[in-house]
Amino acid sequence: MGKTTDDILARIGCKNTKSRKAVIEVLESAENPLSAEDIFLCIKKQGLSVNLSTVYRTLDLMESKSFVSKNIMRDGKARYELTVDGHRHHLVCTNCHKSVPIDFCPLEKMEKDIGIKNDFDITGHKLEIYGICPKCKKE
Repeated sequence: MGKTTDDILARIGCKNTKSRKAVIEVLESAENPLSAEDIFLCIKKQGLSVNLSTVYRTLDLMESKSFVSKNIMRDGKARYELTVDGHRHHLVCTNCHKSVPIDFCPLEKMEKDIGIKNDFDITGHKLEIYGICPKCKKE
């Protein structure tokens, strides 16, 4: 990312706390979107004292600042990821719930056309494509 957690918190207008820094650091190092519980456990493993409710409040605050994206997966769990590089779409395995980010947005042109056709100011979208991942197909 190139910026420190202090810089990030200042840029999004959030008070600099140990728990907020820890949440950002966990999300920065994550390969896939994480649940609040996963983030909480990662922070605990680092030896930091934090409450699960603090993690949820931090995620809600960062989502309101458009710094974190919250996605409700097919299993009903919310998972979070940083949105610093814009939004992401995912391939989601219906067996193991693994989430694989798609490197491009297949909806950008379609979104503009739909907005124009319907006189609608579109502010965003989410796309999840469900299927079976290669590992689950082998099993």
